Amino acid sequence: MRDDIYCYHNSDILKNKLDIRDKKMLLQAEIEYATIQLMDLQCHPIDGTFDFNHLCGIHKYIFQDLYDWAGEPRTVNIGKGNLFCLTQNIASYANFIFANYYSDCFGAKNDEKQFIHQLTNHYADLNALHPFREGNGRAQREFARELCLKCGYVLDLTQTTHEEMLNASIKSFHGDNRELAYIFRQHLKPI
Repeated sequence: MRDDIYCYHNSDILKNKLDIRDKKMLLQAEIEYATIQLMDLQCHPIDGTFDFNHLCGIHKYIFQDLYDWAGEPRTVNIGKGNLFCLTQNIASYANFIFANYYSDCFGAKNDEKQFIHQLTNHYADLNALHPFREGNGRAQREFARELCLKCGYVLDLTQTTHEEMLNASIKSFHGDNRELAYIFRQHLKPI
């Protein structure tokens, strides 16, 4: 899929503030910069109301040193096997998802099984939204971590592999949330 808005001309390398034009070098820089920002968020979470703006703020913080568009919804359609939410539907689908994301989770906080059920369903919907050009998973995991803390849980997904999360996300995209729920059950602990 051609993407001249976000990528350097005739390439699939994202335009970046460091002007890195090598895919492997950009990936390494992204890992290093994002890791530093995510570590900082462990101590200083983004203040917000667990809405779409809150997610955008998290994304901006994580990727602000790399991309001019950090924290902004994408303007091109993207997919990994299947298309994620079409750009013209991002705002309305985000409104739908965030209308009850926090309240459903907070309302279920005293029942761990129900809390995981709510978290899983909303997490799967947010994955289908995929509102940013890149970095959706990292922003979404941090959003979920912060939401879980507010609800009395520690969610530590650092012990999962990229492949586990990717496979669970793909299955959830097709309506099967069992693997995603399993991952949350394994890595969610009451405070």
